[in-house]
Amino acid sequence: MKPLQVLPARALSGILLAGLAGWAPLQAAEVKVTTAHTGDDDAFQSDTVDSPATNDAATDATFKMIAGQADPNGGGLAVLHDGKIPGGADEPRSNFFFSAAGKGGRILVDLGKPIEIGAIATYSWHPGSRSAQKYSVFAADGSAEGFVAEPGEGSPADQGWTLLAEVDTSDEEPGQQAVRLTPTAGKSVGNFRYVLFDIGKNPKGDVFNDTFYSEIDIVDAAGPELVKVEKPVKIKQEFDSKHGEFHYTLDVTEAPDLQQWCAEHLIPVMDEWYPKIIEMLPVEGVTPSKDITFTLKNTTDLPGYLRGVPAYASGNSVVFNAGFMRDQQTGEAIGAGVHEVVHVVQFGGGGERRRERPRHGRRPPTWVTEGVADYIRWFLYEPESKGAEITKRNFERASYDSSYRVTANFFDWVIKHYEKDLMRKLNVATHEGYYDDLWKEWTGKSVEELNEEWKAYHAKKLGIEG
Repeated sequence: MKPLQVLPARALSGILLAGLAGWAPLQAAEVKVTTAHTGDDDAFQSDTVDSPATNDAATDATFKMIAGQADPNGGGLAVLHDGKIPGGADEPRSNFFFSAAGKGGRILVDLGKPIEIGAIATYSWHPGSRSAQKYSVFAADGSAEGFVAEPGEGSPADQGWTLLAEVDTSDEEPGQQAVRLTPTAGKSVGNFRYVLFDIGKNPKGDVFNDTFYSEIDIVDAAGPELVKVEKPVKIKQEFDSKHGEFHYTLDVTEAPDLQQWCAEHLIPVMDEWYPKIIEMLPVEGVTPSKDITFTLKNTTDLPGYLRGVPAYASGNSVVFNAGFMRDQQTGEAIGAGVHEVVHVVQFGGGGERRRERPRHGRRPPTWVTEGVADYIRWFLYEPESKGAEITKRNFERASYDSSYRVTANFFDWVIKHYEKDLMRKLNVATHEGYYDDLWKEWTGKSVEELNEEWKAYHAKKLGIEG
């Protein structure tokens, strides 16, 4: 872990609005902004910013979103003051974040009564740009003339609020970020009942640049001694590849009963197939990660839209639904892992970072990348299972862009009849750019024409009359 920087905020004596005597917000002390960056296993413990507390004044405060739209995959406002921190770097359900469709938003904290605020701290955690914090924080006691308790728009400073500080950590490294606001002198920044966070997007992020806020602390200068959140006890096991150049981390903190099974059955297959997949899908200038983390998580800790899926990949990390893996140890569990490590090769960081945008065309649609992952799974890893067959039951609705198993079947047919190097070429298109005419360049026919031939092939095979 390492400390970052200490930034003196500008002095903030109570601001009198020109010509409006009696509209003066309460005075605030000069505020110092201190930031820190810590590693994934440090629980925000640093030398410059205290780790989150379980009994600060925000614990029993009322949190309300008064502007913006919460992302439904997040954990809601309650996670901001529950005295808990996420168990890992990419846990949407353990964080609050605004929807990517908006422009950030505002969170109002009502402490119930005015208190001498000794410190305000915010904590965020994400492996990418969504760790960066960018916000303005205001405070009020509610007594200013014309006070607006829920300023959903416009400057709060014009509505009876005092600006305490402006925060922007977008230049700092991803990971655990902590920000602490304290008075430069004395014990308190002021006597306030309300705290308002005007939260913006990270200006240096991509489309998903809404910060994963893990916890917000507001410290009563006259309150009890703070109880710090305990560092989670992790159950991890490290594996070196038999090939010598890869390394795997198994995190079974939430499913310790599966540790032995994963070590004996899952990891050996991942180690066998990860190098194979890298060899199948080479892209000049793109080096897949040498390290992969496999994490088993309980269903309730998965994002809402992922609770029904076996697993998902993010960067060089694969997260498994522990319940699914437990139920499918002798079924689809390992195949699901093969599918996800394909995505690690397609999109994972490591070595040279993949391009943020293709040089030509566009990124391939989801049916392409999911079809590639399922082709490698069903036709190369476990062809004997025949898990991607076209049958009379699914023939009618089958299309080249149906994704997953059906698209995998389409790819298998194209490989056998037109282009043996299709997997590599599709992955190159993932990085260099995808456009519809690629199919004509590779096969001499459009994807729609190939689709008609593929359907006709299966109609004949199944005895289905046109």
